[in-house]
Amino acid sequence: MQRNEFERLQVDIASTLVHPRLVVVSTSPPNAETRLAHHRGVITPNEAFYVRSHFPTSHIDRSTWRLDVEGDVERPLSLTFEDLLALPTRTLLVTLECAGNGRSAMRPQPVGEPWGYGAVSSAEWTGVPLRTVLAAAGLAPSVSNVVIEGADRGYVPDTSQTIPYARSLPLSQALHPDTLLAYGMNGEELAPVHGFPVRLIVPGWYGMAAVKWVMRIRARSHPFTGFYQVERYTMTPQVDGQSAGVPLSLIRTRSVISEPVADTTLPCGEHRVRGFAWSGAAPIAQVEVSIDGGTVWETAELTSRPEPYLWAHWEYQWRAEVRGPAELLSRAFDAAGNGQPAEPEWNRLGYANNAIQTVHVLVT
Repeated sequence: MQRNEFERLQVDIASTLVHPRLVVVSTSPPNAETRLAHHRGVITPNEAFYVRSHFPTSHIDRSTWRLDVEGDVERPLSLTFEDLLALPTRTLLVTLECAGNGRSAMRPQPVGEPWGYGAVSSAEWTGVPLRTVLAAAGLAPSVSNVVIEGADRGYVPDTSQTIPYARSLPLSQALHPDTLLAYGMNGEELAPVHGFPVRLIVPGWYGMAAVKWVMRIRARSHPFTGFYQVERYTMTPQVDGQSAGVPLSLIRTRSVISEPVADTTLPCGEHRVRGFAWSGAAPIAQVEVSIDGGTVWETAELTSRPEPYLWAHWEYQWRAEVRGPAELLSRAFDAAGNGQPAEPEWNRLGYANNAIQTVHVLVT
């Protein structure tokens, strides 16, 4: 390994090990999840926010960075960071969840990073609506989708070549006022591992859409067939008797238990069962908890105000009176009526597992 590659790897490793709230899943590229029990409130501190990368972290000089807007546009643009800062801003509270979150709970185990339930975090994002930049460039009437490309790139064995990370949005989502080119995270600049200087935020969508280190925006009049659009981050339902890859988009309704931690021993008596619930389709309306493995369900208390793109914190008062093993479960329902299945929808890449989580504890 050449010296500069080694030094870059050390930076990547250090960036994931900096905070005790993170569990390192891989070091090259850096991937780490947040310990659920360490979440305090609905906002995740920047240093404890989960990390998802496909390639080594890009370290970009803001003075030389340019955002190129090209393709089927009337006025191609090359914006500096200062140009972007001068545009009207928008700030949103948004929960991001990796599409592979909960993959390790699937059986048989799919390929991919072995995420537990902590590849999810929430932050206050500040940036420029993507549609503001697209309007400045002037879209051709034929444009149907917009491709966002990051500076990160690397060799992918499946393609036998070096490719960038790029994803496409349908035009309607690209023009949504809440789709942001974000440069602020909880009132601070983005850290390199989180996409400095700019990352895309698509509220309500799985994190694969939140392209980091954005360098290029391309308006297209034909479908985008990049590797991370058609070979990854797709589900494959049967359509007319044949498998059809459907790109992932909205986050499915989900609830997780953050306390008590799985496999802990608790004394008989009063305990608070706590957790978080979220959905990409609508705000959370209700969370239910079972302390007997799913036979009886009772309503939990939402202790934070339900928001369109932000998870809700919930609590349930449990009086543990029976000694022995206990199975704690939680399930969420959003305002659109979406709930959680008892079993995950298995797929070979382990995406979108929103099945009910079971936490085993021992009461003594």
